Amino acid sequence: MKRINKMLGIGLFICMAYGSEMNAQSLVTSEIKGKGKPIILIHGLYCSGEVWKEVVAHYQDKYECHILTLAGFGGKTPVIRDGFLEAVKDQVNAYVKSQGLKRPIILGHSMGGFIALWAASSAPGLYSKVIAVDGLPFLPAISMPGATIESSKPMAENIKKSMMDQTPEQIEASQRQYLPMMITDPQRVDQVVKLAVKADPNTQAEVMYEMFTIDLRKTISSIECPVLVMGAWIAYSQYGATHDSVLKGYQEQMASVKNCKIELNDTSKHFIFYDAPDWFYLTIDSFVRSTP
Repeated sequence: MKRINKMLGIGLFICMAYGSEMNAQSLVTSEIKGKGKPIILIHGLYCSGEVWKEVVAHYQDKYECHILTLAGFGGKTPVIRDGFLEAVKDQVNAYVKSQGLKRPIILGHSMGGFIALWAASSAPGLYSKVIAVDGLPFLPAISMPGATIESSKPMAENIKKSMMDQTPEQIEASQRQYLPMMITDPQRVDQVVKLAVKADPNTQAEVMYEMFTIDLRKTISSIECPVLVMGAWIAYSQYGATHDSVLKGYQEQMASVKNCKIELNDTSKHFIFYDAPDWFYLTIDSFVRSTP
């Protein structure tokens, strides 16, 4: 049975949790499907909870899937503010507590993986496992080793400026240019384009700016539960990337996490659950079974 839960509907909890922020606007909505151990699913840039449709269909017989969609994504009303991702992270943790979820798994793709890592690092003991699907704690460093927040700011500002105030037509054109580097199947590209044109451009611009100027590599050292990072590299082979070079980059990013498993797929692009679904499910299932 579908239930729609909005963070504004848990005002008492927000009041208790945030004090002076009790009037803060909701940044997260949730759709719940399935029964079993709870799992939180967080989408990536330009997407929405709809991107997990097949993943939810696969897992809903044994997991209670909490499918999140952020403000400014999937047609949701935007809430433009500085510190957007940090506020989302706080509201995701508040949602878990308000729903009484007992040590759920948190799974995120790309931006969602970044949020999942941050949420788990800021609330030790809240989650049983973290799964980041091609999501890392400091985006610039995977392609620019040695990058820092300061060195990344000029690029972040340029990216933000280029993304702001785009029309749906401009978003579609840019997504059709970039998505073939991220998804193999043209039909899947079309599917994600349809989600992208519903996204608020200024929210996407703010998120990209923040992901280029927030470095979680030390912050994630406080994660106590097992972490799985699933990565892809083949789309960047034309630029010199190899399995070993990308693995090294992932290992360096996740070095501070005590219990971290990194698995790279050698044929998939960025949307691993679309490009290599069998490998995606087997890797997750093996991780869940093998870790306490």
